[in-house]
Amino acid sequence: MKNRLLLVVSIVSVLGAVSVVSAVDKGPEKITINGQKTHPDISKKKDKKKVANFPHHKHQDSVKGKQSVSKFKFSDDWTCGACHHKTKKGDTPVACLSCKEVQKMLDHGKIKGKVEKIYHNSCRDACHKKTDKKMAKCDVCHKKKK
Repeated sequence: MKNRLLLVVSIVSVLGAVSVVSAVDKGPEKITINGQKTHPDISKKKDKKKVANFPHHKHQDSVKGKQSVSKFKFSDDWTCGACHHKTKKGDTPVACLSCKEVQKMLDHGKIKGKVEKIYHNSCRDACHKKTDKKMAKCDVCHKKKK
């Protein structure tokens, strides 16, 4: 009887842990980053590049155990913080250009033409150049149109 009870309690505990882990919303698997479309007032007119099919989940998984690839503190159980640095664990991250700090820069006119720089500093320079120089090339993120 005790063994059966122990087995039932173990199964319930495992199922509870699995449901908690699955409840963490990782967001979309892939996203398109297009500051020119979402914020044309702050993007360079000549810069028409977008990042299509950005592998969001792959990035979340690949930063685990690699604190050095981000300018921001994050944990392996909250890798969202590697990029969405102002989002607290458990909160839904906001897009970079929707963050309050970027909005403050917008309000003070300090961001015109700097959208590209924000992404390049955070992605290319802070991470890609450190992990694999080939990954820091333009066409890794900005796919050429066929």
